Amino acid sequence: MTGEDLFIGQRVKAIRKRRGITQQVLADRTGLSRGAIAKYESGERPVDSRRTLLALAAALGVTLGDLTGHEQDKLDPSTAEFHTAVPDLETVLWTRGNVTDTRPPRTLDQLAADAHRATKLRNNCDYATLGPMLVPMLTDAYRHVGEAKADHAERAWDVLGTVAYGVASALRARGYHALAWTAALEAERAANHIGGAAPIAAAAFSRAQIMLSRPGALPAALATATETAERIAAEVRTLGEIETYGMLHLQASMVAATLGGDPEPHLAEAAETAGRLSSARPNTSVARNESFGPANVALWRMSAAMERREPSEVLALAPTLQPADLPNEGRRAQYFVEIGKAHAMRKDYRESMHSLLRAEHAAPQHVRTMPPVRELVGHMMRTAKRDLTSGDLGKLAQRVGVVPS
Repeated sequence: MTGEDLFIGQRVKAIRKRRGITQQVLADRTGLSRGAIAKYESGERPVDSRRTLLALAAALGVTLGDLTGHEQDKLDPSTAEFHTAVPDLETVLWTRGNVTDTRPPRTLDQLAADAHRATKLRNNCDYATLGPMLVPMLTDAYRHVGEAKADHAERAWDVLGTVAYGVASALRARGYHALAWTAALEAERAANHIGGAAPIAAAAFSRAQIMLSRPGALPAALATATETAERIAAEVRTLGEIETYGMLHLQASMVAATLGGDPEPHLAEAAETAGRLSSARPNTSVARNESFGPANVALWRMSAAMERREPSEVLALAPTLQPADLPNEGRRAQYFVEIGKAHAMRKDYRESMHSLLRAEHAAPQHVRTMPPVRELVGHMMRTAKRDLTSGDLGKLAQRVGVVPS
């Protein structure tokens, strides 16, 4: 497979021709110019925004994975341990834990501790270590729900909701959107059993994130985040409730930016919510999102600016945020990816490459399979100066899979 077969525009061109439509028809369907379509298809311009990618997918009647080649990620040897666990995860979700398993289940305390460890692995994008943990955790969570006595039932459902949320997040990140949706609905089912703002917010956040990957689902994603936030706002008091409520507004900001709207009202609400963390009551639920805080709000502000194609704003915001202040390696990687995308949009490919290398160092399993990174690295390989393509950029291109190794 050659590098030319791997950029998004090449796939757009192939699908467009199979559909029997012209560049002008595709341009009319997407609201883009025919010249822009031509540049995407030739590789002269990278598809560097989620909004454009979703518009192309909707106009062609395909999924994002059809355009990004996300299926290839499942063959990545560095995360093989995760992908081999997926069929068993599917079985556990389909049967709600009614599977052949002779292990004695761990206690609820042990399961809650393991769920916390799994969250850290997921946030640090260590999917290879995380994968083998998920099936036994989810199975044990279902067993506790099925066997719990009345005085332990609420906690059992709380743990199940947290585990299912984590499973949904990991599956979504690795491209299994349909199965992630099943897990998110299980998190929502658990939240409805116990009530409480934090589990309800976490489940809604998960569903909104998954919908962001589907052309045509953006209005529903925005409604899910904003309506849930409005419904629980009066109940938000504990640490976990503040964290999960704040993440709903961050998710709403990104969907709003992708829709071409103004993300600022949601970012402002998230920033104000982050200011309440220090005085929050102790948590009463397992459900939490420890990534939330002032630094993460600043990062999402950068991401929203990048989605709105405002590279100068991204680069102005970047010095106000120290990577060390971000809560995990996944967030630190995203920080450098946004900077790399901003530099590339300004055609400063050397600085872009340096930022992407720092992102890869923070979370290699994640960054090497990110469609925006692959698209950007492939574009730089086609347009950058030879001294870049023959050095670090060429090696990075091999690692992310846009040229043969």
